[in-house]
Amino acid sequence: MNKKIINSLIFFFLLLLNAASAQDVSFSQFYANPLYLNPAFAGSVGVPRVALQYRNQWHKFDGAFKNYSVAIDIPVEKLQGGIGLNILNDSQAGNILNSLQVNAAYSVYVRLSEKFRMHGGLQVGFNQNSLKVDKLVFPDNLDINFGNHGISQEIITDPNFSFVDFSTGLLVYSKRVFFGLAVHHLTEPHQSYYSGQENTGKLFRKYTAHIGARLPVYLNGHLRKKFDVSPQFIIQQQGTFQQLNYGMFITKYGVTGGAWFRQSLGLRYDALIFLVGFVKKNMQFTYSYDWTVSGLWGDSGGTSEISLAFLLKEQKKKRYLPFYIQYEEEFGIQ
Repeated sequence: MNKKIINSLIFFFLLLLNAASAQDVSFSQFYANPLYLNPAFAGSVGVPRVALQYRNQWHKFDGAFKNYSVAIDIPVEKLQGGIGLNILNDSQAGNILNSLQVNAAYSVYVRLSEKFRMHGGLQVGFNQNSLKVDKLVFPDNLDINFGNHGISQEIITDPNFSFVDFSTGLLVYSKRVFFGLAVHHLTEPHQSYYSGQENTGKLFRKYTAHIGARLPVYLNGHLRKKFDVSPQFIIQQQGTFQQLNYGMFITKYGVTGGAWFRQSLGLRYDALIFLVGFVKKNMQFTYSYDWTVSGLWGDSGGTSEISLAFLLKEQKKKRYLPFYIQYEEEFGIQ
């Protein structure tokens, strides 16, 4: 059996596991699309913002996982909050299996003290899963001698099913620290490609906790800041799936570099993530590469992710949030 066949078998086995567990798409650049991480981020940057994100998972597998996301969020002063819209497309197995999500979020702001601010958010979404049945090969339509395809007796009665989804989140931040909680799929909707079996394939509730800081670093007793350090920590659980991401970024003059580890709570390491990016006026660009360290490290080819964010207006007041950080010189010991 050649390497290409082995790779294909590994990929489709993992694809079946992913479908069975109903696991959400997981981006390495969590804060490049904050609305997907936590609906409480809607409008939090203080001006209209557009975020674009693309993820190409496992380069050595043809037609593996590809994810496209576009999001926009706008502050609304009359509502004392903000609104946002996030569209995500998840393409698997060469677009044979496709999932489209459209989520609308609303958040409200509350000032807790002179230093801390809290956001609470709600989200409602529409999901549609599409399966190209004509691209599938079932045992009863395959000639074992010549490989010819006949007409399958397998019947998938609902290859394009949809459902409504609800999520919520909370965010608290100051100039130096931030933390938040989010719960997605509150009603745990069911998914099935067969009519009359809508009570199967539960989409498990996803719990997310994230925390981080933005700390100035001074060296050799100088009064002028040298660079910023941002340690960050994210933990997620969805059904039996658990994921822990932790790492650190260093930023100077708008250029950012850093590394993350991704693992399960059982200390099973999955990937080492390298990231580089920059902020220039009202634009932010980031590239990350996932170097697989699990059992697939020699076959996956790694994963690339690219994100772009644009502020559509000049910020009147600085917002100290993890996903759009403009470097500031600071004088004096803080």
